[in-house]
Amino acid sequence: MTNTSAGAPMPMSRFLSAAGGHGRVVGVWPGDDAPALSAGVRWVVVDAAEMSTIAALFDEFSRAWGFPGHFGRNKDAFDDCMRDLAGDVADGHEPSAYVTVIVNAEHLLRDDPDELRWFASSLGFYRDHYRDVARPTATFAAILVTAPDLAEGVETCWRRAGSPVAILEA
Repeated sequence: MTNTSAGAPMPMSRFLSAAGGHGRVVGVWPGDDAPALSAGVRWVVVDAAEMSTIAALFDEFSRAWGFPGHFGRNKDAFDDCMRDLAGDVADGHEPSAYVTVIVNAEHLLRDDPDELRWFASSLGFYRDHYRDVARPTATFAAILVTAPDLAEGVETCWRRAGSPVAILEA
């Protein structure tokens, strides 16, 4: 796999640290399973095979992140819920990072490809919110899990949507 835009593969810890600043908010994990994340990271797994449309993406994220019942299933409501992930810390310990792991990433929005640009730009918006507003020092990131032979295609797709990605070490 060529990696001209993302540079050399990056360790997960370095990716999360960079994402917490002004680094890339999206990482591609070339592997068959979701990566292990460190303690203190609040993370969920969503399946892109179940998110072929923007409506299905809203449903899958709502399920995984536990959006409130009144979630309006539109872009504005989605933005509100994604910026409020810190609002429901149950044990009093706020996580150092909020990470969405998207497995089968090559299938994301396959029936609604024009929505990928909006979604990709939204991830940077959420990252900036957690870094600058919600809780400075918190990281927000997304990890796209795909088979190693599909990683370059996923990277290219996201780059075309306006979101540079980091290739992560599997």
